Amino acid sequence: MARKKAPKVSLEDPVIRQYKIYLNRPRNRLMVFQYPNRDSVQPYSAANGQQPSEIRVKPKHGLVEVDVSINVHANFDKAKGIQYGKVMRKNEILREGGSYGMAGGLGLVGLPRPPREDGQVFRRDQLSEATLLQDFEDANNKGHVMNKITLGGQIAPPQSGDPVYFIGVFRGDELHLNKVDVIVQLRPQFHHLDALHDQEKSLSRAQRELENPPPESEARAVNMTVKSSDSDEFDVNEMTRTLKGMQEEPWQHLKWVDQEDEHSYRVFDEQLFLKDTGEAQTLVSSMTNEQYLDAISAPRVDPTRQGSKVMTRPDRDSEQSSSEDSDVSNDKDH
Repeated sequence: MARKKAPKVSLEDPVIRQYKIYLNRPRNRLMVFQYPNRDSVQPYSAANGQQPSEIRVKPKHGLVEVDVSINVHANFDKAKGIQYGKVMRKNEILREGGSYGMAGGLGLVGLPRPPREDGQVFRRDQLSEATLLQDFEDANNKGHVMNKITLGGQIAPPQSGDPVYFIGVFRGDELHLNKVDVIVQLRPQFHHLDALHDQEKSLSRAQRELENPPPESEARAVNMTVKSSDSDEFDVNEMTRTLKGMQEEPWQHLKWVDQEDEHSYRVFDEQLFLKDTGEAQTLVSSMTNEQYLDAISAPRVDPTRQGSKVMTRPDRDSEQSSSEDSDVSNDKDH
């Protein structure tokens, strides 16, 4: 009995283009910034009116901060901008290059304060907010307005089992993959509110001490531990030492280059593409297509038979083909 030819099946999702894939190793570490609170159609760039002006890094503790300029002429509360601008200018911690938040020890360790000055330095800040508001442009140009926001995040140390990410760039029929070394999620930091609260607290404490001077007390060392719900003890002193180390590590200041800058395009071409593709070694997979699908997929279980593995399409096709061949052979025998 002649075997019927299988009808041609049209592909619902045909292959329209193929690419050669190359693995590249950039000379420098590849760091990806993510902005969970920012829409992807509003990038921090010069074209969007919000170009980052500076990036600061504490490499030992993995802390990152980015200053982003604010457009003070659109959707901006000028009175609040002046109020917070004065707070930021007068704050001793920020003026000396310090910080709040995690980089400043979360306020749990003593915030370092420089020696008090004679008050001459900030005499120009005695202008009232109403006066500054009358000539807002001049106040902004002279630094009396908070015209930037700070984004902050921490580099998480790699852990076993973490996913591996690549950045892919196309060039003609080539796809060049670059391994990502670090991913940092940057969120808005509210240093201006911390500075305002710190100044109000300092004024209140000074007033209290003036009215009721505190008695001298003997210093004693105290070792504190906190017991969590799972009965594991947490050393508060160790946490304090870690936060103090974060606070004391100096910032490394870097310049931010806009994504549309000529230098950015030059670095893009130099770093993210494999130079000599002709000398690239060919990678040979040690897995079959079926093994690869099994490795990246969840376990496949037959819902009608608990614990029974569901065969993939190639296995079913192979089984069906073997069955048809057996039927043809039996017909010939008869």
